[in-house]
Amino acid sequence: MLAFDLDDEKFDEITAAYDATPKQVRLAQHRALRRTAATLRKLSSKGLQSELGLRNAKALRRRLKEYRVGKGGSALKLWCGANDLPISSFKGRPRAVSGGVQVGDTTIHGAFFSKMQGKRRVMVRTDPKGRWSIAEATLPVADRMMTFLEENVFVDIDAIFFRHFNHEIRAATVLKIGEYKR
Repeated sequence: MLAFDLDDEKFDEITAAYDATPKQVRLAQHRALRRTAATLRKLSSKGLQSELGLRNAKALRRRLKEYRVGKGGSALKLWCGANDLPISSFKGRPRAVSGGVQVGDTTIHGAFFSKMQGKRRVMVRTDPKGRWSIAEATLPVADRMMTFLEENVFVDIDAIFFRHFNHEIRAATVLKIGEYKR
């Protein structure tokens, strides 16, 4: 889990600039946190699709989840599933070569083609002695995935949060959301 600390002085500066009430600040923080999580998921999905060479983002959408944690849901946890991805998720047409199947510049030794549910798939044997113990071939993506996320997505997390917070606190004060009723 990647934790980041926010600059309290910047919070106070933004809050004072808009003369926001404590309730407006709390509401803006929660909303900015949700919007930050959505932005991180979007950046991760788009970037990883091109970085890993995937056909579409469907395989990634299932692997990027956000959870609200902490007292009152004041913290955020972004979960990224880094299990191996099936060959069918990647761009390129698999072709048979001696000793296996090649997809792009990756060769899977011992792989073969099989037609399942009307689709041609790349399969490997899970038990070398078993005739029916086969599974779809997969490629490891964990290292490339985590490196990309750390270097490209999570470096700007505080700037993303403060951009959303500034927008939300401005909207809350202009629209008088959460103001005390007298």
